Amino acid sequence: MRRIQTVDVTAAHLLEQVKDMLAERHGFLIFSQIPPNLPSGRDLQQYFDQVGLIREDSPVRVFPELDDALEWVEDRIIHEAELSRDEEIALELHEVELFAGRKEQTLAELEQCMEKRHVAAGDTIFSRGDAGDELFLIRRGAVRIMLPLSDRMSHHLGTFGRGAFFGEMAFLDGEVRSANAVAFVDTELYVLSRRAFDKFAEDHKKLGLKLMEGIASVLASRLRYTNAELRVLES
Repeated sequence: MRRIQTVDVTAAHLLEQVKDMLAERHGFLIFSQIPPNLPSGRDLQQYFDQVGLIREDSPVRVFPELDDALEWVEDRIIHEAELSRDEEIALELHEVELFAGRKEQTLAELEQCMEKRHVAAGDTIFSRGDAGDELFLIRRGAVRIMLPLSDRMSHHLGTFGRGAFFGEMAFLDGEVRSANAVAFVDTELYVLSRRAFDKFAEDHKKLGLKLMEGIASVLASRLRYTNAELRVLES
């Protein structure tokens, strides 16, 4: 028993040092998917409470699932962004990376094929199972993509910000939406339907091809990231 107490005191002292270091650097120590008990049978939650690891003013956060932890971190990044959402200037089409270097006149014609849409924070842009072939480009704001697992649970796939696009799967294959898209903050969008794009591409084949190549490149990167995430979750 004396030996266990010594280990506890040492661990508690180490945790205090870590918390002091995090406080100095305005950082956080994050735990997720912690087992309820150690192999010895010790209750970890009770131990954390005893050493004061989890307090309201503590830089330590504990989450039941990794997805919850990632979502919390993402929320912090968005809220601590240097440029506030209210002051953020909506991008024009030539400022979107997909169309960088394209001719001004051609982009002006493409913009005529697009809809400009405002979405209030918390509003759903589309839901899993919805029909739709639009590609969405974010001029200002942020959009969260969620995969519903049940009536109460969803898996957070990612959050996209200014200059990014989403909805590309239905735009490419015409199938129903595979996830939910929700405006995280007040958001301004360019919306391009596949029908409008196909009509535009008949006269502007080069730009149409470049757009498809850009979408394919970003989609491949996202799939690689998802595969890596799945490997981590399975390990």
